[in-house]
Amino acid sequence: MVSINPLLVSLDIKPTDKIISIKESGNIDSNFIITHLIKQILLENNKLCFVILHNTLGHYHNVGKRLGYDFLKRVEDGCIRTIEPLKDIVEDIGNETNYLIDDKEQIVKALFTNIKNSIEELAAATPNRVYLIIDDISHLLDLGIDLKYIISFINYCLSLVNDDRISVVINTHVCSKSDEIICNNLNYVSDVIIEVLPLKTGFSREVTGVMNVEKSGSLQVTQYHFKAYDKGIKTFHLGESVYNLYK
Repeated sequence: MVSINPLLVSLDIKPTDKIISIKESGNIDSNFIITHLIKQILLENNKLCFVILHNTLGHYHNVGKRLGYDFLKRVEDGCIRTIEPLKDIVEDIGNETNYLIDDKEQIVKALFTNIKNSIEELAAATPNRVYLIIDDISHLLDLGIDLKYIISFINYCLSLVNDDRISVVINTHVCSKSDEIICNNLNYVSDVIIEVLPLKTGFSREVTGVMNVEKSGSLQVTQYHFKAYDKGIKTFHLGESVYNLYK
């Protein structure tokens, strides 16, 4: 790694970890994992295709500024390629094109074609790695897309890792049975599974939530507490003194 990132040290993600699943449950937000991953991707001079289904472009820019990178500038210079289906929906109102057509299977095929073309263009422009991040895939259900088509879409995206330089990161917010099915299908083939959970005891001033990390082929799940700050995240093992946060 180019620089030490405390959160990514805890996650211990390696170049061989090509499929990464992020699961957020309850009222907790896993966005901090994505924004820290973006920082590391940029520090390592890699490229990113970013499918934004949850937050706005401005949100990622503002968070990026706090973490030390200029998201919009990296979009402008070609390091990041963004795909914003929800923005396209607003622009397509009245036209019934792309995401507003009745054929829901065609929607995911069109989205994947857009992703595939972007990945290929980014890969052609660099000898380094190219990442696909989708945040968050459960919103495809909100577009009325059948579960079977979403599973097919995930399989389309995961086929991209046949290229050794491509990695895929997919975030899922789980609050329904359909969300759980999507997440379970993804976890089954993932090299790294990251789950972010709220505290069972409720609100705490010292701890924001719980993060579980599971590696493929390992029966062990590593569990951390984490504390969110404006400019970063601190993680520590369960049982460690909370005073470690202030070192």
